[in-house]
Amino acid sequence: MIVLHQFEISPFCDKVRRILHVKGVPYQVHEIPPSRSFTDVRRVNRIGKLPTIEDDGRRVADSTDIAYYLEERFPEPPLMPRHPLERALVHVLEDWADESLYFYEMTLRFALPHNRRRWLPQLTKYESAWFQRVAPFLLPLVFRRTVRSQGIGRKPVDMLVADVERHVGAIDGLVGDGEWLVGSALTLADIAVFAQLFCIRGSDEGAQIVGAHPRVAAWMERVDAATQPRA
Repeated sequence: MIVLHQFEISPFCDKVRRILHVKGVPYQVHEIPPSRSFTDVRRVNRIGKLPTIEDDGRRVADSTDIAYYLEERFPEPPLMPRHPLERALVHVLEDWADESLYFYEMTLRFALPHNRRRWLPQLTKYESAWFQRVAPFLLPLVFRRTVRSQGIGRKPVDMLVADVERHVGAIDGLVGDGEWLVGSALTLADIAVFAQLFCIRGSDEGAQIVGAHPRVAAWMERVDAATQPRA
């Protein structure tokens, strides 16, 4: 059985779980709390990244590499279109979700104090009692440094919100009157963008923006329903 090494709260781990659900692949979870990211994760894979899956002795790290591995290993139902143009668009959208939307969700959930107070207990729920006590002082410094070095964290809140509004507006335009972002079926693009937008919606600002786009909210409901564990 596949073992998924993960941070439960990570959108990248959520992305991999949903891919496994779509493909009906059973798996076990090995939870690694953030405080052990510099020790246990390095033992799991040489690049020190989660999620990582272990499948019959083979380890695959990075959510994109895992997605393509699972697509080859379990080809049905497919999450990559056959048409080259659609495949290319799925690639671009997944990369946009992973490399851009991710830093918006991190900034909204963990760099803004009013959202962080709600999400920090979720981040640290698998931690020891002593780490839970120091986390409110330590982790905000880590998140602020991360998002400031990336650039988004140096923007004032009004500029940050305006960026997110443009991104959600783009998703609205992609969905249009259809059901999915690319083509006529669920793809990796839907799952990757959903995983990040789900976290963005977990902030006060993100919830308000998504709520102002009914087509995006309806698309999120479709993706969520299509990526639940099979009965």
